[in-house]
Amino acid sequence: MAIDGSFKLESAVERFLSRCPSLTHQSPFETIIRKGYGVTEEEVLSLLAELFLNPNYSVCLLGCFRPVAQKIVDRVIGLLRHVPNLRSNSTYSEIHEKELDGVVNIISFYDQRGRGVDLHELACLAFCRALDLAPFLLRTILNYFKFAPCPFHRIVVKGASSEVYNKGGLLAVRLSYRLLLVEPETFTQLWDWSCFLDFMKQLPNIDLDNARFLLLPDIRWCGIQILSILLNLGYEATTNLLSGSEETLACLLRWEEFCQDVSMEKAGSYAELFVKESVSQGMKTDFDSENCLLANSSFCGPAILSNHDEIERPIRSQRLATWGSPKAENSFFMTSSIKKGYEMIMLALSQKWPVLLYGPPGAGKSALINKIASDSHNQGSNCFYGSVDMISL
Repeated sequence: MAIDGSFKLESAVERFLSRCPSLTHQSPFETIIRKGYGVTEEEVLSLLAELFLNPNYSVCLLGCFRPVAQKIVDRVIGLLRHVPNLRSNSTYSEIHEKELDGVVNIISFYDQRGRGVDLHELACLAFCRALDLAPFLLRTILNYFKFAPCPFHRIVVKGASSEVYNKGGLLAVRLSYRLLLVEPETFTQLWDWSCFLDFMKQLPNIDLDNARFLLLPDIRWCGIQILSILLNLGYEATTNLLSGSEETLACLLRWEEFCQDVSMEKAGSYAELFVKESVSQGMKTDFDSENCLLANSSFCGPAILSNHDEIERPIRSQRLATWGSPKAENSFFMTSSIKKGYEMIMLALSQKWPVLLYGPPGAGKSALINKIASDSHNQGSNCFYGSVDMISL
């Protein structure tokens, strides 16, 4: 059952279950496995729609079934439309993420326990991840917000009361900021964000030494980032609103960890593309750390980078050592994803538009600049600022 020339639903199911082996013991998936190639597309998509909102599986699910992601999301929104209450929690017992291991029908699980707002926030989290991995889903996801509240509904209802200084409140603020980053023009106009002005005004009155408010710095940091987007604040104005540098850095690192849920999935998809292209071209693929780096060198996406210095430093040193040498351009692999970025940058430079490449050290920004400068017979001016390169040709 081929959806297109390269995607087979049965193979995707096998890959998904191999990555989430705990699901093989759940009765719905046992039925799918037993049927094998006799399973229908309708059965698989219905099952995936029920599982989609489970935060333990949503990223993996999107990675394995990206070609049919729109069909899955359409079904999820249809199921959520029939939930009687997405605007409040009728019970006080919270559901912990560990309880969700192996839960397939996540919508029924939350609905039966009267946790409507929690379910809504799980939906927003899944949709944030979906937009990050598949931006073409935006129009479909906007259909959900035609009947569902905004992601910061908890703050609209509770204001700056102590009831929002918990994991639920932090998640609501983070989801709001994450959606703004994905599509600022769309989401700034979709909802009334004025509640954040009052919310942020009241935060300084909270006792930071109170153990109940350990999450307050992260909530405040995200709130300031949201206001900076809504009010179009500059860097200096945003910095003046933030606390000390150490606390700000800690909040930033925790935010990046929160957004890291899709980074490995993206890296895996880039690596898979690299392997496929290598095989199609008859190349022998030695998939070491350097090839991972080259496979993921893209101005618009994250790269596979190790956190271990013994891997990152040699790559960085080699890149600096070969900068400007004739052999440097020969080590640049032009995969389809890199080619797209390359063409967009060349188009921008032909119009004399400034170009900024953002990514972690060693991601290939300078290598791309070197390649562009060589191909355009110019000596590129490369200004390096930590994780940012600026091009002037």
